[in-house]
Amino acid sequence: MLKKYSGVLGLPVISARDGLKIGTVKDMVFSADNKGILAFLMEKGSYAVKGNVILLRSIISLGNDAVIVDDPANLLEYRRFKKLYQLQERKNLRGLKIFTHTGEDLGVVQDVLFDYRTGKVEGVQVSDGLVQDIIMGRNILPFFGKIEIGNSNILVENEAVEEMMSTGGGLKSRLET
Repeated sequence: MLKKYSGVLGLPVISARDGLKIGTVKDMVFSADNKGILAFLMEKGSYAVKGNVILLRSIISLGNDAVIVDDPANLLEYRRFKKLYQLQERKNLRGLKIFTHTGEDLGVVQDVLFDYRTGKVEGVQVSDGLVQDIIMGRNILPFFGKIEIGNSNILVENEAVEEMMSTGGGLKSRLET
């Protein structure tokens, strides 16, 4: 079950323990090392919780309209989370330029597709300019093979590009609407 990063931002976070809204999703934490999502960052609401980091294992369900967490007591403070996972910085994939190993510029990451149950990033939605996006739509570049993620660029193998081109967007058929 794939989700889009943009579709998760702004969703209310609901406690399964008492049904109350505890906050709103404001970002996610991506790990370049394992090429996956580690957690979501939450903007706290009026509900008294100590932490603002939702680990994936605390998520019972991530639907189209809300994120359901098991117990608000399992949320972590960002400083503690950062220390536990030895994060240097939060990396954001959106806005990174994508190049192939042969030097072809594919465009810019517009959105991220991920499986919230595993945390694995399955692919990215690529924008190659407003006019091209309007005329052709955006392609989905699957994340498989050797992928290098730097501070401002992503380097992918040509096989991933071939998959994107041959399927008319790669992972589009697996994306939940």
